[in-house]
Amino acid sequence: MKSVRSVRDKLRTGLAGLRPVPPAPESAPEPAPAPAPAPARQPVRSTPGRAPETVTAQETIRQVTQLRRRVEELESEVQENRRLNRRLAELTDVVQELLIPISQRDEDKLRERLEKYSESL
Repeated sequence: MKSVRSVRDKLRTGLAGLRPVPPAPESAPEPAPAPAPAPARQPVRSTPGRAPETVTAQETIRQVTQLRRRVEELESEVQENRRLNRRLAELTDVVQELLIPISQRDEDKLRERLEKYSESL
């Protein structure tokens, strides 16, 4: 039992020499701001036989913006193409209307249709 008493006595004397820990202040100082995170890189589908590429969020936004611009351009071109196709169909109809009276040698109908066409311009 002497060993237990000696250990206990050593602990008491050792603990007596310790200073109490001061309580934490109520308002802790604010931590320093964290550094800005590096741009996240997302894997991109790779081509067979090539290493996969990575793209940042900014690059993705830039690509989406470019694609939207290109889609707007294509839509505009499609509308222009439709307008030209309609005009071509109208001209084809006019030519057909003019050729039929010529083949039938009907001068009155030919003049009438030419006047009608001239007025539509």
